[in-house]
Amino acid sequence: MTSAASPSSGRWLYGPARDLLIGCGLWYALAFLAFSFAGEQIRLGGAMALLPFIILVFSTPHYGATLLRVYERREDRRAYTFFAVWATAFLLMCFAVGVHSAIVGSWIVTIYLTWSPWHYTGQNYGIAVMFLRRRGAELTPVVKRFVYASFSLSYLLTFLALHSGARASHYAPFTYDTPNYRFLSLGLPAGFTEIAFAVVATAYLVALGGAGVLLLRRSRPRDLAPAAALALTQALWFSIPIALRYWRVDPYVEPWTSDYGTYYFLWIAVGHAVQYLWVTSYYARARGGWSGHGAYLSKVMLAGAAAWVLPALLFAPGALGRLPFDAGLSILVASLVNIHHFILDGAIWKLRDGRVARILVRSATEAAGTPTPERPARRWIGPVIWATGLLCVAVIVLGKWEREIGVRHAARAGDVERVRTAVERLERLGRDSPDLRLALGKTLARRGDPNAALLEYRRAIDLYPNAAAWLAVGKLFAQQERWRQAADAYERAVALRPEGALGHYELGVARLALHRPAAARDAFARAAELDPGRKIHRVMLERAERALADAPE
Repeated sequence: MTSAASPSSGRWLYGPARDLLIGCGLWYALAFLAFSFAGEQIRLGGAMALLPFIILVFSTPHYGATLLRVYERREDRRAYTFFAVWATAFLLMCFAVGVHSAIVGSWIVTIYLTWSPWHYTGQNYGIAVMFLRRRGAELTPVVKRFVYASFSLSYLLTFLALHSGARASHYAPFTYDTPNYRFLSLGLPAGFTEIAFAVVATAYLVALGGAGVLLLRRSRPRDLAPAAALALTQALWFSIPIALRYWRVDPYVEPWTSDYGTYYFLWIAVGHAVQYLWVTSYYARARGGWSGHGAYLSKVMLAGAAAWVLPALLFAPGALGRLPFDAGLSILVASLVNIHHFILDGAIWKLRDGRVARILVRSATEAAGTPTPERPARRWIGPVIWATGLLCVAVIVLGKWEREIGVRHAARAGDVERVRTAVERLERLGRDSPDLRLALGKTLARRGDPNAALLEYRRAIDLYPNAAAWLAVGKLFAQQERWRQAADAYERAVALRPEGALGHYELGVARLALHRPAAARDAFARAAELDPGRKIHRVMLERAERALADAPE
């Protein structure tokens, strides 16, 4: 058996630098400092465009690592049959129903967004305990309860914030605004959450301090460095930003501002994924049959890509589904993949499991043994599986490339043909969406081709009715002074998004042009109510009232 290297007599997995930076998350602390001082320059310098590809490189394989851990070896498939087969089948059934049911889909999304921070927290806690045990720290039941409480209470702060009316995108990754699915907050009463949040925050500080004091009595400070780094990572990821946002404290530090909450949480998601690959690759290497990091990362990339792509293709419009990728299917697929990952991960990574403990807690020498021989699978199964995974990787890479470069960048440059080519390619990949058709239509309109633009707007509406497309149709008619058609389009936009001030304002303009001052006044009044900060709403409301006063009886 090819055993994993065990530097410093098993105190580290790969060595202090790699373990502290990747395994304990200190790279994020360094990135946090960089973002704090130069966040805007980093974003505008290309980090925003590169982030989807960074997520692809690190996040997609970390899902595949779990799939390989459960499904690659026969012994593991048998050991985790309940989770690998029955729990998976039940989850797929719920997903199939959720594609056609907004309430079921919303509950799936809510479970994902609520569970996600706990999954991150559990991984930080497990790795902290792993390092403490590898260093021989005396983890009495009392000490372990304090350590566990410090991480659990950190998550509880997140839970309270999530379910008391906060934006889910501040505390969980990959959240999208869709017309079909929404986060179903428990709506905890404000009076209760204010008291509960203060109590939990105090208990968190007590547990954190108590764990530190008790561990320092029994261990040397250098033995506690990895666990301390993970406690810092947990605080930077969750405890501090959540407390600041909940109490509306502006630290004037960009990673903790509400404006970029989702953007910076995606960097945390990258940190979590890298951390997961770090520990799973060590485990896979120590188990035997190791062919190198390149081969391992290639396999987990292919497996992860298949998990993300196949459900989206199978349930795309025209197949078994009804929703375009950007109108709800993508967030439902993300929820499916993540919940499945959480379920399997909770079953397979338990330090009390002897097979796991022999590798992750004890030294490599102790873990070494004779691997269980595997009965060879049929020769055609492997090539088919890996070829499918390779095609799925190509779909993800091409999809992200065409969306970022072929649509967004080309649309900003006014390159209609490049945008059209990208949209057609994305359609063939099962990624057609109203947003893509809307982007192509706006590019055509700017080039001075209103008929072609209107055709794309209609295609966007046919894919899935949405307010943005109807607003674009109304603007096109308004520019041609076809006010009756413009008013009809704006009315449809308002019906789909009644809380949108822009729709009401444009509707008021069209009604005023049609000499319907009473109806125009109502539209402007609603726009002013929804967005009182825009002076033009009040100006046009006064104009409509004057027109109504001057109108003959």
